[in-house]
This record gives sequence, C-alpha cells and structure tokens, in this order.
Amino acid sequence: MVNRWYRRNRPSNVVRTPDRLGDYVVALRNEFVAQNAVCRRGLNLEGELRAYEKETRVLLKLASTGRVVNILLRFGRVLESYMEVMNIEKTEEVLQWRDQLTLERQQRVEFFQQVLKDEQRLLETMGDETQQMELLTLLKHDVATHHTILTPEELTVMSDVYGRVVEHSGIVLVGEPPSWFLSPNDLMCENGIYYLDAVRVSKCVTGEVLRTGGGDHQSWEDQEEACLRQASIWADLNHPHVAKLLGGCHIGKEPFVVHEPAEPLVSNRASAQSWQPLLGWALGLQYLHERELGYKNFDDTRLLARHHVTSSGVLSGLGLVPVKRKTSAPLKRGVSNMFDMKSLKAALPKDGDEEILLDSHQIPTWSVPNDILAFGLAIYNTRQWVSMYSDEKVLVLPPSRPQFLNKQEWDLIQRMCERVPDNRASMWYVVHQVQSFVKTSEPPVADKKNPVDLSVSLDPEEDEDDMSTESYNPEHIDEFIVPKMCVKVVKAMPRIKGMCDAISEATPNSMLSHVYNRLSSLHSQLQTNANIKDATTVMEAFVSVLDLFYILLTRREKQQLSSSAVASYCASRAAAQDIAIFHHEIDRLLTLAELRDAAAPGHSPPSHVTLADIRDDSSESIDTTLDSEDIHEWLFTWNKMRREQLRAFQACLKDTEGLTQQLEDPKIRLEAQMLLQFELHKRRSSYPNSVLQAMKQALALLDKLGDGAEAVPIWFIPPYEVVLGKHIGQGGFADVFHGKWFDTDVVVKILKAPAPAKAPGKGASPPASASGSSEEDTMALFRREADHWFMLNHQNVVHLYGACHVGTPFFVCEPAKTTSLSSHVKALACARPGYKYEEKGGDPADIMRCLLLAGIGLKYLHERGIVHCDLKGNNFMVGTDGKTIKLGDFGMSVLKRSGKGRHAAHSNVGAMPWKAPEYLLGGDPSPASDVYGFGMCILELISGNFPWAGMPEAAVKFHVTKRRALPPRPNGKFSDLQWSLIQHMCCYDPNDRISLAAVVDMLHTFRFAQQ
Repeated sequence: MVNRWYRRNRPSNVVRTPDRLGDYVVALRNEFVAQNAVCRRGLNLEGELRAYEKETRVLLKLASTGRVVNILLRFGRVLESYMEVMNIEKTEEVLQWRDQLTLERQQRVEFFQQVLKDEQRLLETMGDETQQMELLTLLKHDVATHHTILTPEELTVMSDVYGRVVEHSGIVLVGEPPSWFLSPNDLMCENGIYYLDAVRVSKCVTGEVLRTGGGDHQSWEDQEEACLRQASIWADLNHPHVAKLLGGCHIGKEPFVVHEPAEPLVSNRASAQSWQPLLGWALGLQYLHERELGYKNFDDTRLLARHHVTSSGVLSGLGLVPVKRKTSAPLKRGVSNMFDMKSLKAALPKDGDEEILLDSHQIPTWSVPNDILAFGLAIYNTRQWVSMYSDEKVLVLPPSRPQFLNKQEWDLIQRMCERVPDNRASMWYVVHQVQSFVKTSEPPVADKKNPVDLSVSLDPEEDEDDMSTESYNPEHIDEFIVPKMCVKVVKAMPRIKGMCDAISEATPNSMLSHVYNRLSSLHSQLQTNANIKDATTVMEAFVSVLDLFYILLTRREKQQLSSSAVASYCASRAAAQDIAIFHHEIDRLLTLAELRDAAAPGHSPPSHVTLADIRDDSSESIDTTLDSEDIHEWLFTWNKMRREQLRAFQACLKDTEGLTQQLEDPKIRLEAQMLLQFELHKRRSSYPNSVLQAMKQALALLDKLGDGAEAVPIWFIPPYEVVLGKHIGQGGFADVFHGKWFDTDVVVKILKAPAPAKAPGKGASPPASASGSSEEDTMALFRREADHWFMLNHQNVVHLYGACHVGTPFFVCEPAKTTSLSSHVKALACARPGYKYEEKGGDPADIMRCLLLAGIGLKYLHERGIVHCDLKGNNFMVGTDGKTIKLGDFGMSVLKRSGKGRHAAHSNVGAMPWKAPEYLLGGDPSPASDVYGFGMCILELISGNFPWAGMPEAAVKFHVTKRRALPPRPNGKFSDLQWSLIQHMCCYDPNDRISLAAVVDMLHTFRFAQQ
C-alpha cells in the first residue's frame, strides 16, 4: 500500500495513490512541517483522513467524497493562514494547491466512471445487502450535507452509483437519515480514544443490547433496527444525569452510538468512594421514569461516571424500553379514595367498564418496580465493592445488615428490594434518601467553595445577614436559630404558621398546613429531650427542615398567580410532590429520635400505586381533616388531598363554558395548551386515566377555539418544574438565576420584557411581556433560538436542558462557574505551590489550554451557522469540574441580531473594545466578526488587561473605525508569532481575517511551542 505520509513525499515529486484525492495537499503539508518544526503538533491532516484511508471498499470511499473534499479545502486555507501569520512567502507550489485538487477530483471521477462501466466489478464492490444499505445511506447523507462543494461531475457519478445499487438491490430509502446520524468517518480515533468535533467522546456498540437480552423482542432482532430504536429514544433525553447522545450510526456490520465522555464506574474504584455518583444515577433514573422509560437489563454498563468529574454519575441511554403503566378502575362509592393498591384491587371493573388505553406507540414492556429492585441491588453491590468487602455481586439481599452499610442505608436498600413489587419505595423517595446520605457522608469543608451555590434565598443579600451558629450551642429546641429567618425557633414557629394561613387563604392549600401541623407536633415532642436519642442532632435537623419549609413558603408568597385555573392545576402536581418531600424529612427525624417506629404505616415510603378514575356522578367529598389519632400517619391524608385536587381539575376540564371563558385570551390559551399537552404526554403516570381523558377532551375544545394546537417543542419545560434560587446577574436580554430542575443544579435565564410605559411592581419573576407584534416577533426569535441551542451538543458549549416560551419565557442550562477566563487562569496559577502570579502573570500553558478550548467551542458554533456576536473574556465560562472551558451567553444571539436586539447590543456599555469595526458601524455580525472578537479575547487573556484599557468608548470607536488601529502591543507579553496571529484575526476588512479553523489549529500549535 502506498504511504503518502512518507517524509520525502514533497510537491516536487508527489506520491500518487490510486484514489488520488488529496495527494498534493498531503505533500504540501509534509514539506511545510519539515521546514517549520514548530508546527509539527498542529496541522493534523493525517488524523482527519485516517478513517477514510483505512477504508478498502471503493464505493464507500465515493460516499465520503464531500466530507473529504471539505477537509482538504479547509486544510489548504489553514495552511495559507499559517504562512501569512508566520510571514512565509507563498511559493508557486503553494499557490497551485487548489488547481491540483481540482485535477485530482477530475481524475477520481474518471476512475469511478470506469467502475460503473465494468458490471462485474461494480457488483463485487456493492457487497452484501448490509453493505448496500450502508452505501446508499452514506451516499445520500454525503450529498445532502456537502452538495454545495461537490462538482456537477461528482454529483452525477454519485447519483449513477446510487441508482445502480437501488436497481440491483431493490432497496429504497425513504426520507432523510435521522438528525443524530453520523458517518463512521466522522469519528477520529487516536490511540484507542475517540474524538468528535475535536473533543473526546465515548463510543458503544448497540449490538450489545441484543446480545445481553435487553432487546429480545422480535422487532429488535436486527441490529440496525435495534440501533435506530435505541438512538431515537436516547436522542430525546436531555438531563444532567443521563449521558448526552452525540450521534450514532445504524448501518454497517457494527452499528454504534456516541455519547459524552463517561465510563462505567466499575473501572475506577477510587471514583466510587462517595455517594455522589449514586445520587446522579438516582436523579437520572427518576427522570427516565417520568418519561415512562426503564431498563430491560439494568447492569453495571448502564452506570457511568463522567471523565474529569469523577463524582458525577450519569446513566447510559442504551437498553431503554417503555415501562408498564398500571390500569385503573373508576372510583365507586364505598371504596377508599386513597391511591391505595390494596383498596383499589377489589374495585377493578368486572362489569365491562371502559378503560382508557395507552397510545398504540407506547407498548409497555417493563415496569418501574423492576428498575427500583435492580437499582437497589446495584447500590448494594457498589457499596460492597467500594468498601473492599467483596467483589462478588449479589442477586438477593442477605438476611441481616452487612458491616459496610449503616442502618439508614440498609433500610433504604431493603425498601427498594421488597419482595412484593408494589411495596417497593418510589424513585423520588430514593432520590431524597440518597441526597441525605450525600450530605451526612460529605461534611462541608470550611475553605472549600462550590462552583455553583444553589441554595435558595429570599433575596441576594440575605446570606450576608445569616446569623452564624458555629459558637452558639443551645440546649433547648426553642433556643436554636433558624438561619434564613434570623430568629429563634420559638419566634419562627408562629411566623411560619402565619405564612401558611395567608397562603392558604389566597390559594386554598391545606397541604402546607398539614406539614406545619406535623412540624408543630414534633416541636412539642422536642420540648423535653431527656428521652430523645441524639437530641442535639435531631434538633439541628429539625431546624434545617424548618429553614427549608420557610424557604418554600417564601417562594410560594413570591409566586405570581397562575394565568388560568388550568395552569394552576397543572402546577399542583409538582407542588404536591414538594410537600411529600417535607413529610419524609419529618419521618426521618422521628425515626432518628426514636419517637415512632420506622415501620409505622404512615412512614412507609410512597409505593407504586394505582390511580383510580374519578366518576362524573361522584358526589363524595374529601374530608381533609386527620383520619387518625396519630398526626404523623400522613400518607392517607396527603393522598386524599391530592385526589381532591384531581377531582377539581377534572371538573374544570369538563366545564366547557367555563373553560372557554377563562381561556379567551390567545396567550393564556396557548399556555394552557402547552401545559395540558406536556402533562398528558410527559407526566401521564401522575394522573388517573379519567383525568387524562378529560385533558384530551379539553385540548380538542381548545383546538376549535384557536387555530389548532401547537405541538409541544422537544425542549419545553413548564415553569413549575423549575425552582429559582439566587440571582446571579443580568444582561441586556435576560436575568440570570441559580436554580433546581429535577433536584439537579441548573442556571435559569429569564427573558427580560420590553420596557413598559410605567415601572412594574416587585415580584418573584420579571413582569409579563407587553402584547403586540413586537412581542410576537420576540417570541418567534426566542423559539428559534431555543430550537438552535437545544440541538447543540459539545462539551465546550454551555448545554441547554430546556426552555419555556409561554408566560414569562426562560432558558434552563447547565451550571458553570460565573468567572472570566482571566480569573480562572489566575486561580490556577495561584494554586500552584511556589508560582508567583504577581511577577509572572498567568501560566502560559494554562492560558493556551483555555484559549484552545474556547476556540474549539466557538468553531463548533460557526460550523452550525451560529454567530455569538458578543464575545468578551467573561463570556467564556468554566465548567463545574473546574477544567472544562465553555462558551456561554450566546443563548440570545438570535435576539441580538434582530432589529431591537442589535440596537441594544450596539449600545451595550462596556462591550465596545471587543467589537469588530463593521459591527460598530451598524452592520450585521458575521463569523468574521466573532474572529475579531476572539482576537481581542486572546489579547485580553495574555496581556492581563482589557483591550484599549482606560480609553473612553468614544475614543475606542474612533480608533477602530476611523484609524483602523489595533490596541498597542503590550511589552514583553507576546511573541512575534502570537502578535501576528492577533493582527491577522483583527484586520479591518472582514474578508482579510483568517479563518477560525486556522486560529484553533495555531492555538494548538502554540500550546506545545511556547514562544
């Protein structure tokens, strides 16, 4: 086989391969690297072409034509940029690379035309049916992706080959490949490590699902079908603790999927010492169950931990199947109105009562209790393995508690592994318990600061007023101080009762009062602590629960009233779950204090119960007063209250006249439609079938009132599933908050409303947007931006989990350190023993690594047609692992490019030193504008100062647009090569600037060649 990477392969004597494509560019690259050894770590053309060159099937090489031509064209331009930056004269051999590539492409077309004429050879190169399907898919994908750079001759020969294969095989492809589809050549492999879009990824073969019995259903027998099913399910999942699918390939001999870098925890015992990975798995599994998905085969390969963040547990998306949903019967008179399995079992219909069936596409194949059991055993085996107790997995729990588990941990695992499936603990109970294990096993360190503080406070300043209790050691419960209230328990209790009463009057909510009554009872029991085990620990825990309950009440007080009764009822589901969490916290305190039996009926964790239908003719009322002398047997009462909410919800949905009146406003109607569709399709397991049927009827009515129902976007998150925390800051388009979504740390960006005619009143969230065409335009842009952002999957780009476009629009994205690159580099330098930051500044290795990662993220955006248009040092963020650089604050880029958004961006105070001249003159931003802005970011980070530091903005604009000048070169900070890079990135004419691909390649070179 001809090796064209041989060092002596030069343009003067090019080594010709049978394929021809890229021979001259390869020779040119060899000569340039030989003459400029400093560049040997960059210009990795060999790595990009490795998969293509290893392919021996001729027609499959044809199916990669567009991709390879694109690589060669980009590389040639990058090589020219190197020469410009390094001030190397372009010889005649360099200047003719485009002509040589064109000639190679023509010769290659002629080669394939000859293949088409040779019938026998053509049939041999087609391969078997699997290879033919692979060939057709890749040909179609390559033409669709790269048709703009393919010549008419190339398109013709690819079309002819496609037609001949279809004619021979009879295979007809309908539609386009899935949005997640990857060509096998899109992956780079270096020393067994896979890379996609210049970042490390994990690859797994989907055939494992079939081999392990996870997909033994007849329709899963074919590997391509299994991959399509698995990848389609996985691609729709978007949660911090479910590994993000980055793509997949369902064709060929070995279909595969690619996800964010994560590996089974069993490969690293040190990473599993904490309960943190298990909490991540629990949160991920809770999310999957909300989506009515579960694992057919729950084994260790599903339990992953992220690279770089060894304590972050994530679940694999392989092996997921729809879970069983329990059917339910109409509630008849005389039957308990609890959601109780035993009571309802006798009430199942025997007289032909009609049931509401699942949608035909949701065929149940697995159950939630089975997942709970498997996860309980996984927790047991993980803790056993971590403790070095044994490496042998157990399939059945031992009869007594092992030494490596404490009483609370053992109790949880036993509840998860109950013999009777319906008695097993629910997933949200498991999450809550594991969260408590994390807190108790990892005491806070005084000098350790979390990357993101997600504690919820009344206002941003409240933490400063919290009273320190470190030196305060009370002995009586009433003397303890509730931190957020800054008062002692004796004064906090009546204040909290008043808040409960006020909220209940405004919005009837006896669930809150029920929690307070239990807290009040426990408070009375703690008045005498002589017989209480671990009294101080119990009292401290009581204060913590009281503190959290106060935060919840404060949040409820600040919440704006729902725009409609429908919105309010939809939100009641999440609110009821929040209340249940407090009940379980109180149960935990009672058990800890040994004030009641841990196995008491009211203390049983919520199990997987049947939701009974509500009959239209039911006249029964729900008495929400206590049905038991023991106030702490709360589950019965909580279920009755929730059922009353559902009965009222169903009545509201069936009240055609009332529904029509309250939803006359198109905006309110749209919100109701979105929320009803979301609850119906995404949270259906939380409702009895009778309420689901009422939702369908109400949606049909709303369709007639408007112009038809708008489909729920895949990124939609209802506002009641997001809990706002501390305010972080604000920009020109959004206010930014810490928050929680599915008990997971997130950042929430709430879109600012247009400035109203008069000042708005205070509230927990920004005021509703003013009506009018401008608002409609803004909402259309918001939806467009959410569509774009949600499709981005790259570790150097802040990840969007979801958004809400009804009511007050907001984005929900991953948390990242709110710090600038300069501050991050300083922190890294100061953390090095003996490194003197004041004398040396940032470490050059840290600086180049940060810039390279930032550039990779920006390049990823540009390749998908997204312009940031607001680059500056503090828009590059640091991931919670303290290492990964992420590009942030681009979520409003479409809004920034709109008319009013562009005006706001132009007038953005403080951002002018980073703006390109064409943008300052009122032009639209472009990728070249981002190259200019990134050049200023490089100048800022290496020099340690802002561009044009100390100069008024009017003077900056004059120098940039009139004098066409760059900031002065800082003394001793830049090598000639680095300064030349900035000069070529920041040319006045956008057409003269080098490409971002060249910038990223040079940053990689500079990283290994400090000047």
